[in-house]
Amino acid sequence: MKISFNPFKKKLSTSRGTSSCSSVDDATGGVSAKSEDHIIASNVRRPVRRPSVGDATGGVSAADVRRPSLASLPSSFVFDAAESAARLRRPALTSPPEPEKCPFLHGTVYADPYPGYVHGNPKRGICPNGCRPVMTSEVTELESPRDVLLREAIEFVKLYYHERSDEMQGIDGFLSCEERISEIKESIYATGTYVHTFDELQHGAQVAWRNAPKCSNRKYWQQLKLLDQRMATSNQEIFDSCIKHLSKAMSCGVSEAYITVFQPATPGKVLDGSYIWNDQLLQYAAYGNGDAVIGDPKNLRFTEMLKERFGWDGPSDGIKGAHDYLPLIIQARGQKPELFELPRECARPVQIHHPRYPELSSLNMQWYPVPAVCALDLTVGGILYTAAPFNGWYANTEVLRDLTDECRFNMLIPVAEALGMEIDTKPGEAPLWKDEVMHILSSAVYHSFKSAKIAMIDHHTLIDMFWTWYREEMKTRKYCPVNWKWVIPPMSSSTNRAYLGLNKAQEYTLKPAYLLGTSPFQLEIKYFGKRDTSLAMKKLLHCIWLAIVFKRCINRMRGRKQPVLIAYASVTGNAARYASDLGAILRSSCNVSFVDACGVNAAEDMLKVLHLIHAATLVIFVSSTQGNGELPSLARKFFSMLFGKHGNLLSGKRCAVLGFGSSSYPIFCGAASQISTMLAKVNANEVVPHGKCDSVKGEALSFYDWTTSLVAKMATMRGANPLMLKLSSDIKASNASSLVRARNMVNCVKVEVFTAKEVETAAAMSYMTQRRGSMGTISRRRISNDSIDSSERSTIDSSGKRSTIYSSGRRITVESFLNGENLTPHERIMRIMSSSSMRTTKKDIFEGQVNSREDIISRVVNGEGSVTRKTSLIKIDLKMCGDPPYQPGDHVRIFPRNNAIDLDQLQMFVLHLSRGEAFEVGDDCCLDDHILASFKNESISRSELAASWPLLSKCIHELMPLEYFFDNQVALESPISMQTCLDLSQLATSDKDRAVLTGLGNNSTVYEDLISMCGLKWIDLFKIFPSLSKQVTINFLLCNMKPNHARSYSISSCKEVVGSELHIVVGRHIYSRGGSKKEVGVCSNFLTQVEPGDEISFNIESTPSFQYPLDPLCPIIFICTGTGFAPIRGLLQKRSYFQSRSEKLGPSFLIFGSRSSSEGLFHDEIVEFQKQGALTEAFMCYSREIGVKKEYTQDKLRSIEVRDRLGPFLAEPNTHIFICGSANMAESCKVSLCEISSQDLFDSIVASGRLHCDVFGALLPKARYNSTRRLSIQSHQKTFNPKEEHMGGKISSTNSLRRVMNTTPANSLRRAVKTSQPSALSRSLFELK
Repeated sequence: MKISFNPFKKKLSTSRGTSSCSSVDDATGGVSAKSEDHIIASNVRRPVRRPSVGDATGGVSAADVRRPSLASLPSSFVFDAAESAARLRRPALTSPPEPEKCPFLHGTVYADPYPGYVHGNPKRGICPNGCRPVMTSEVTELESPRDVLLREAIEFVKLYYHERSDEMQGIDGFLSCEERISEIKESIYATGTYVHTFDELQHGAQVAWRNAPKCSNRKYWQQLKLLDQRMATSNQEIFDSCIKHLSKAMSCGVSEAYITVFQPATPGKVLDGSYIWNDQLLQYAAYGNGDAVIGDPKNLRFTEMLKERFGWDGPSDGIKGAHDYLPLIIQARGQKPELFELPRECARPVQIHHPRYPELSSLNMQWYPVPAVCALDLTVGGILYTAAPFNGWYANTEVLRDLTDECRFNMLIPVAEALGMEIDTKPGEAPLWKDEVMHILSSAVYHSFKSAKIAMIDHHTLIDMFWTWYREEMKTRKYCPVNWKWVIPPMSSSTNRAYLGLNKAQEYTLKPAYLLGTSPFQLEIKYFGKRDTSLAMKKLLHCIWLAIVFKRCINRMRGRKQPVLIAYASVTGNAARYASDLGAILRSSCNVSFVDACGVNAAEDMLKVLHLIHAATLVIFVSSTQGNGELPSLARKFFSMLFGKHGNLLSGKRCAVLGFGSSSYPIFCGAASQISTMLAKVNANEVVPHGKCDSVKGEALSFYDWTTSLVAKMATMRGANPLMLKLSSDIKASNASSLVRARNMVNCVKVEVFTAKEVETAAAMSYMTQRRGSMGTISRRRISNDSIDSSERSTIDSSGKRSTIYSSGRRITVESFLNGENLTPHERIMRIMSSSSMRTTKKDIFEGQVNSREDIISRVVNGEGSVTRKTSLIKIDLKMCGDPPYQPGDHVRIFPRNNAIDLDQLQMFVLHLSRGEAFEVGDDCCLDDHILASFKNESISRSELAASWPLLSKCIHELMPLEYFFDNQVALESPISMQTCLDLSQLATSDKDRAVLTGLGNNSTVYEDLISMCGLKWIDLFKIFPSLSKQVTINFLLCNMKPNHARSYSISSCKEVVGSELHIVVGRHIYSRGGSKKEVGVCSNFLTQVEPGDEISFNIESTPSFQYPLDPLCPIIFICTGTGFAPIRGLLQKRSYFQSRSEKLGPSFLIFGSRSSSEGLFHDEIVEFQKQGALTEAFMCYSREIGVKKEYTQDKLRSIEVRDRLGPFLAEPNTHIFICGSANMAESCKVSLCEISSQDLFDSIVASGRLHCDVFGALLPKARYNSTRRLSIQSHQKTFNPKEEHMGGKISSTNSLRRVMNTTPANSLRRAVKTSQPSALSRSLFELK
């Protein structure tokens, strides 16, 4: 152990082994009074300073060489020797022998005021000599204040000469180290202190920066420049020096580091010296406004202290804002504190903006350019400088945290909302929008400072630079204190080597150092005394008492709340979102807990779930459906464990089940039915019938209906609290008003229509203004106080935004500018185009180009409206969209266009629309017009808007042509809903149309019959109901039409084989609604008509349950029919890729069913797969082969040939089965597999996850008419008026409607309307009901 100071020997011998590494030469033992007087009177030579920045000659003057006389210093620098001796002198200590010295001369190592070793081994020394930190208390107990001053002074001088001697020895009159130490000792014994030379003080400030463990910008420590203001003795002089400091920093663009040093504190005295009460020279004030804070909340207490103690309540002009500079509180030594307001011109704030995100400018974010810190004291050689403001330059993450931290300006959510991001996170979703906002705002901060010519360093460059400097420091200096938590940047922390390279770094204090100074509130108490808090304390105690009482009441209420557990299993996140909505509804009256059934894997997680189930009075299962009525694959393990060995836990437990699925599959919401069946087996009490939400007909209404019934049942349960009763009544009342609320939605939608000429002109103007580098007539530059004449300054609101701006010589408000009010159409469109929030913000949607389309099957299907049955192989180029990855078996979601509707038909539909009340009657809509929809209703959240009105949610803040809107966004061929029929009946001007629409809206049987006959499509709206022409607005369509949703197709390629392409196999979906007319599916028709070069919008969905097994040696059985071969083709390509790499593969078999051998899909490729060895054997079967008996895949599986071949492989424990085709085919094949193996064996295959199904089930529209009704329709056709409207030589949908209405009780309704007989109308309505 290294001992370097004898007085510590006794103490440290029993301590934890820490030691000091300093050497104090105290052999003289003391100096007599006579010698002290002699020292004061003498003129001893002093060390000289380095040439200052302002020296023109670059040399050293004679004045720098001579020692300044104490008489030339301020009176406060000269101390009474007797007073100093009385204060500092303690019983003389025995002079120690010469101690062993540390060769690295770092001085005493302190473990405080920092918490010691934040990271690193405490047993390891800080330098190769093994020196370790000591607590300050351990030193002060053994030393007098004079001894501490002497030791630290000598340590600093030795360090100074060690680092500066080579540079300074050539200067005439420079003292040696021993001479300087002797001089300092004499001064301390004589006056109780000593004075640093300029060079010593500057070097001490630089070394203090070098020793700062929390600073990552220490590479430039030698470039710190001293502004010596120790001669300033008044508050005004100190303030002027601070202004000078800011001016020098701003003059160089804050690219140089300065420190201004004022008078030091008297050694041995407490709260002595000059003080700047502020934490920084530049800071923003904070004003309390109820629960809100205007400004920087960090400074709220300081601002309130200024108001109470100094009478400052905002800037002198009376205009309060979020970015008002705090005044400086300055107190020279021996004087009273004084308030000085900073002129805003001394350091103009930097406006935060970015050219790619112009909407950030509307948030009025700004930050001061100079980080001038005053809160730290500088200690050099035992002298404490309590007022030493210094500045460096900002890193972008420092300003970023100031703007986004919750305890600061908390701008994370406002920025996200300005960017148009969805910030509502549901269970199963990750709030990754925060990372995106932080990235954008970080870029904006860096861009803003660079644009303002203010120095700033990015966090990547900063930490890389520090890591290089740190390693060099450890090589040369052998020690370097580091606080890992402060040095590592808060963003992208692990992207640099310092993240792991510094995880063993040590933190300790070396002097010279910057230490936390005296709090301004301690100074307040000293000079103003404690505040009279008696009344405030009484109020505080009263509030605490009320809070305790309120908390007890809340706990009692919570104790009466029913604990409810919601276990959800979601594939795409839809069920999770509705589970969150259900929890939000029940949370007011229940203690709700959530469990993700797909995420319960470990045994510890399962124990927590079982505990929650045991404590819950009601368990609600919310599940989506995967495949054909199956539970989500990731949740099957959870449900098997829950209903297996833990099934007794649910016995007698109240439960409820809510399922989500699609009625286009034969087994609708099969997952919910499975859970309900399993609950019945364990004797659970299902309080309400399990709910089924259909994605085809709309999930929101079914969800709220089921929730209403659940809450009503919970309100009648034994032990229901009053909150549950109130919730039940509130839901009933809200359901009663939901219809009115939905109908009022159209009033909350504002649609602006711009002509094509207006948009083209604005686009040209916007392009030209961008070329000039400005916005032209509308300047998006932030307007500050300095850019507006004093006579035109206007008030600032509570958010700090200026309420007026000037554009084209016109005065408009900021609110009007942001809302687009009082702007010309050109200005309005330019503002829309310049705002990124108006751009499409769809995530994970790619734009690919069609490379080729190969029609594998093409045959005309006869009938009314003959169409061609097609099956096409489409190859999409992924290079233009970044070449996204995918695996064979994944799904691609295609966003289709309405290709079945020609342009003339679409133009006629648009001509019948109304622009709204603000437009003239003759002003018709056309496809070239552009629309912009906005929604204003604070009571409806963005997530609720997306769930209930998806089309409106997709089109909000999107400037788009009407042709694009109707061609891409709207499902024009979807049927009009019953509720919409009722809404349309209020717009119809004809009594006949009004009666028919009312009948359709009130009678589901008539409505379904009409849907089956003619579809009641939106595109035929004005043909069926002519009186609606010019009555239906675009607002109405946005609130009532459905979006053109994406359709999913299996990927039929392997990326390793086809490269940057994606293949899909699409068969055109042809169906009939009961008549002879043939219709086609929207997306399949679109895809089978694309041409090479066309662009397709899509995204990729991962399907882990249908991907290739991890073990390539396992046997695989492929079963598919028709286009179900698509994903099998991709999997076989993957096997072919493995084969090309000479990897060993297990056997594989294919059972492939198609109509005939002439229509066999990919027969050539199947033969090629067999030749390559990727496919062991293929079994083909045909259902419509001429001269051959029909054979389906399930029949082929039962055949002796296939049974004998596949039976042994089905018994193997690693065989995987892939089934792809229609849902009915999949169920039939499962039955056949059970027959050729056994039920237990097949169940084990399913339970082990070796059965993979990718099924589709598009049910044909119901044909509700029997043969008798069809004959009746035909008889009506014979007598139909030939003068009525026809479509292309064929009977229109209008005629179909008339036929249907004539074959139903609605014909009497029609007659009643004509005769205007109220009684007959009532009877007809009764018939409809």
